[in-house]
Amino acid sequence: MDTDVPLGAVLVGLDESAHSARALSWAADEARRRHVPLHLMHVLDDLAWVHLVAEGTPYPMRKVVGDALVMLRDWDPDLKVTWSQRAGDPAARLAIGAQAARMTVIGSHGRGAVSQIVLGSVATELIAETRCPVAVLRADTPIPRPNAPVVVGIGGDKSFTAVLDAAFEEAHSRQVDLVVVHTWNVDASTVVDGLELEGLPESEARSHETALLQRTIAAHARSHPDVGVTVHAVHDGAARTLQHYSAGAALLVVGSRGRGEIGGAVLGSVSQDLVRSAACPVLVVRGGRTTMAVAADERPAGARS
Repeated sequence: MDTDVPLGAVLVGLDESAHSARALSWAADEARRRHVPLHLMHVLDDLAWVHLVAEGTPYPMRKVVGDALVMLRDWDPDLKVTWSQRAGDPAARLAIGAQAARMTVIGSHGRGAVSQIVLGSVATELIAETRCPVAVLRADTPIPRPNAPVVVGIGGDKSFTAVLDAAFEEAHSRQVDLVVVHTWNVDASTVVDGLELEGLPESEARSHETALLQRTIAAHARSHPDVGVTVHAVHDGAARTLQHYSAGAALLVVGSRGRGEIGGAVLGSVSQDLVRSAACPVLVVRGGRTTMAVAADERPAGARS
């Protein structure tokens, strides 16, 4: 039956295209691993709804959800599934549903394509309007190899607690390693942990950034002792670096400011670039601002650089 999104469910946006099945499968796996319900939502814009109703269709979106329910019964008959069908703006409707969800999953046709559930306006608006993490799967994204790691990008403003929380949880639920990637660029104003990086030899600056990164993730690593962690500090642009590390990854986790906020692990245009270009699914996480403040002797056991 048509219901509201259950609290803590994985929400997946559906449309009529073939790529929607891939987002559905990915979302079902996420819900199964986390032992939470999966909620299906299909949104049709108001003009299309009026047109279909005028043609005499009593419930114009029923087939889209019905087909998805059939696939889910074949994949996992024990998975708890709910669904809803709505008319209106797709981003707005999904954002309302995402208020109760733990994650929202949307698919796309890939680079340059246009659809209702697509990287452009829908994904951008949805990420801006909700604090729920949003996973974006392009139609041209390769299927990751078994046991592929989760990669998380940490930007220069050090506001990333929610992003690290999500990345460690994703690695833990998949029982895979986590690769933590921090990028930085040096100019006259770059002072990190009390040290001015401009003028330092490349190797010394990288060692300093790597040590700081290891201390920063120490608490998260202690909370997830089963997750193997590798850290990389890279003197380069965030989008280019993370696109490189996304090759062969199960998932790339990045941050976004969202509308009207300051902070985030990988900001604005970087996260938008990555959902368009990463070689794996991308999870965009919004969170509050957190200052990097760690004790000098904190380092996660088993962290590798």
